[in-house]
Amino acid sequence: MPLLKYLIHKKKLEDATLELIKKNKLKDCYIRPLAFIGDGSIGINPSNNKINVIIAAFKWGTYLGEEGVKRGIRAKISSFSRMGVNSFMTKSKISGNYINSVFAKREALNAGYDEALMLDTDGYISEGTGENIFIVRNNKIKTTPITSVLEGITRDCVIEIAKNNNLEVIEQKFTRDELYIADEVFLSGTAAEITPVREIDDRKIGNGNPGKITKIIQKEYKNLVKGVSNPESNYLTKI
Repeated sequence: MPLLKYLIHKKKLEDATLELIKKNKLKDCYIRPLAFIGDGSIGINPSNNKINVIIAAFKWGTYLGEEGVKRGIRAKISSFSRMGVNSFMTKSKISGNYINSVFAKREALNAGYDEALMLDTDGYISEGTGENIFIVRNNKIKTTPITSVLEGITRDCVIEIAKNNNLEVIEQKFTRDELYIADEVFLSGTAAEITPVREIDDRKIGNGNPGKITKIIQKEYKNLVKGVSNPESNYLTKI
């Protein structure tokens, strides 16, 4: 028996999303579907409450800033660890889990940084507050395995783009010091898209500018989501 009952067909969500975009005549937008428990019992087990679904679609600028996308962002290792894999389900987004990210993000912003990078409970690099992380060293791309991070669609897309450009991708845990000595670091996510990281904990990454491989991934990703490079891609839905 599922822990959370959510009985709505994927096709129904897709159709509602397309209708929302068309009616609002949106050309470039961010989409956020959200399912939440409705009124009724306020206890820990509101199993008889209705499940409500909303879909928001709205214009949204560059998540980590235009300058961040062009020049790279400044990040810090958070004092808040990513919650352990046995603390919650990691294969889908659950709103309550994001309080972990909220604390890490606010800590970073209050300290003058753009984003926080979180360690897992074993001390290895996990992910950003809302992004997967990639490092480049000796022309090889490395990213954390999906054992304890969200299986990001953008992450999958980056890996596919890299392989199509004959770039080796290694899915392997890595440490903070390997992050510091990387030639390039970048983040991926629906909102963040492909964002370079130029500094971590006040240490310059590479020469302090977005690297060659990061720029390739950025360009190829943008061309893909805009339907320029492959209009028939499985990542695209025609409206």
